[in-house]
Amino acid sequence: MPVKAYVNLKNIIYNAKLIKKRLPKGVKFCAVVKADAYGHGAEKISNAIYNIADCFAVATVMEGVKLRLSGIDKEILVLTKTFSDELFLAVNYSLTLTACGVQDLKRYALEGARHQICVKVHIKYDTGMNRQGINGESALKSALSFCKKNRYIDLCGLYSHFAFPENEKSRKSALDKFFVAKKLVKEYNKNIICHISASGGFIKGEYADMVRIGILLYGYTPFKTDAVKVKPAMKIYAPVLARKTLKRGDKALYGDKRASKDTGITLIRYGYADGLFREEIAGQFNNRCMDLTAITGKGKTARRVLVMGNADILAEKYGTISYEILVKCALRAEKEYVY
Repeated sequence: MPVKAYVNLKNIIYNAKLIKKRLPKGVKFCAVVKADAYGHGAEKISNAIYNIADCFAVATVMEGVKLRLSGIDKEILVLTKTFSDELFLAVNYSLTLTACGVQDLKRYALEGARHQICVKVHIKYDTGMNRQGINGESALKSALSFCKKNRYIDLCGLYSHFAFPENEKSRKSALDKFFVAKKLVKEYNKNIICHISASGGFIKGEYADMVRIGILLYGYTPFKTDAVKVKPAMKIYAPVLARKTLKRGDKALYGDKRASKDTGITLIRYGYADGLFREEIAGQFNNRCMDLTAITGKGKTARRVLVMGNADILAEKYGTISYEILVKCALRAEKEYVY
């Protein structure tokens, strides 16, 4: 009996429709399905919301290729710059690439020329996160000049990212820089899609021409807010291996920890190789092993145990964020999609 991840497609579709409904007319909805749709299964999720999302975003070329092979024929934006050894696949599968400078544009143009294909590109512009992107008006003007002269580059987007969207001062600082860049590219081509908001910016009402929605699609918010009510979509269950009672002073699993009193434990087939962290949290006895966990309480006769029902609750226990829980918790799980 495998570890099972149950993914509720009805909730995913509900979340997608909720997002789409809140967007002003003409604003596009880009569904972020990188990291296997935050652990939910990128191909299945993308096809489930195909008629709701306007386009999709992934982190790597291979993620984009897998979407194409699953039947997704809408635009797919690769959010990190593409390496030279990936360009052949990227161009042949009609992926939209991120450029962080003129050197990226030159590499993309050369590959386009080899295949006599115009490569679709979004320029990433740094508005203060200092992660990826062209920095400053002068560098952006140079990139636009290159695009204007090269027929193998189809510049169709400009984007950036909020480092701290829930903070008004930080958000305004990023927007001020973004609007300067937006003005430059709109003068180059008024039809270029400009976007800066992920889920956090969307919640704060910053839409631009498009929003990139990730965590909200899967039922969680990037920070505490009552502004939008989405539904979590995944639960993970692990099979029970054995139940036993530890006598006071008994050890179990690795280490020297002893039961402080007679303690019922249930051994389940879920370990840190399945994704969640090794360290002991409330409800466990000792740390996880690679392939199993001891949880306190023998339970009754259930053949399986809920391991992850709410990523926010687990994230609080582990001192992390729901994003990290979601992308890790189903690494070896068999996914089952339900409505």
